[in-house]
Amino acid sequence: MKFLNYLRSPQFAIYAVAAWMVSFLVITGSQAHNNVSYLILILPTLVSLRFQEVQDFFRNLLGQLLFLVIATLILAAILGDGSPLQQAKFGAIVLLLYLAVARLPLLNEDTVYKAAWAFLSLITVYVLVNMVMQYAHGTWVPGMRLGDLNAKLENVIYVTNTMGGMLAVITLLGMRAKKYRAVIAAHVLLLVALTILQTRSIIGVWALIMLLTYFNFYHQKSKRATLIIIGIALAVVIAITLLLIYTPIGASLLQRNFYRPEIWHGYIAETLRCGIWMGCGPEHAFQYISRDGNVMVHPHSVFVTQFYKAGLIGVIPLLALTILAITQGLRAGSWAGWYLAVGVLGLCFDGSSLVHSPSQRWLVFHLPLALLIAQQLRQTYADRTLKASA
Repeated sequence: MKFLNYLRSPQFAIYAVAAWMVSFLVITGSQAHNNVSYLILILPTLVSLRFQEVQDFFRNLLGQLLFLVIATLILAAILGDGSPLQQAKFGAIVLLLYLAVARLPLLNEDTVYKAAWAFLSLITVYVLVNMVMQYAHGTWVPGMRLGDLNAKLENVIYVTNTMGGMLAVITLLGMRAKKYRAVIAAHVLLLVALTILQTRSIIGVWALIMLLTYFNFYHQKSKRATLIIIGIALAVVIAITLLLIYTPIGASLLQRNFYRPEIWHGYIAETLRCGIWMGCGPEHAFQYISRDGNVMVHPHSVFVTQFYKAGLIGVIPLLALTILAITQGLRAGSWAGWYLAVGVLGLCFDGSSLVHSPSQRWLVFHLPLALLIAQQLRQTYADRTLKASA
């Protein structure tokens, strides 16, 4: 009983979530990482779960919408191509992640700020180590785009998006705490990442963060903060422009084909062929071949993926969940809302199924959304305690 109480404790939740995040940088192999995720996060939550926790989670509107997204995929598997039991299993794993994160204590902003810097620093070291290894193996030279990294967080686009999520948290909380030099250092770090990772999504992520920051502090009528934001923006725009014009990075970024509209058109056309309402099913066998012969194994957008797998019945709840969560997060001034907004921007242009075994996508969608729901649940608990003591 004492052991189960420890598994339910906020202290264990902090250790488990932190270890799970770091595992993306050290565990190689998809199955090995899945096993680690189950061992340190999913199974401890399952064996120590209480009915009250489940009840509280599903009283939250975002929790209800998440469950609806999962239910539509199960229904699509029943009516289309797929295994309902497998979809139910994946859905249960996703929900257990949310219930695990919901056990976190209400974190103060200074702790979150330090944690974001720690994880951003770890990712930076992870990228540099992979850069040295690829250089030593002759697969990378300065000026080239870095290849796939060697742990679970392997795709450079997801590395970019995760770094962007940490930058969003650092920017919001750093500006609030007037740690302007540290915020500038974080933006410089992302600019350096652009020269190594060479993903176009870095530019979009950075632009979104600057817009969020400007409007947040402009409405607060903080002249000094607004001037600093404008200064950072101008400096980064000039730096990126110079990189694009005077280095091979510009050619690397601008000359690569942008397949997304073509891929989306292909998968949407296949969805319409299957049926607009329920889509093709989670396990429908389809691969789009681009005009120049490249095989695209997934739609490169989580929203197009959901439409393809579960039709309008599936994509509408996902859109509602995403829009409501970001809106609630931004209105509340939540750092988790900023993290989620940046993650969703990246997943609009790259990503596949959100309801599956643990993947890189979890770091930029499920984790920030779970953190936002955890904040809301903690506030609900506090309000309930206040009413009881009144």
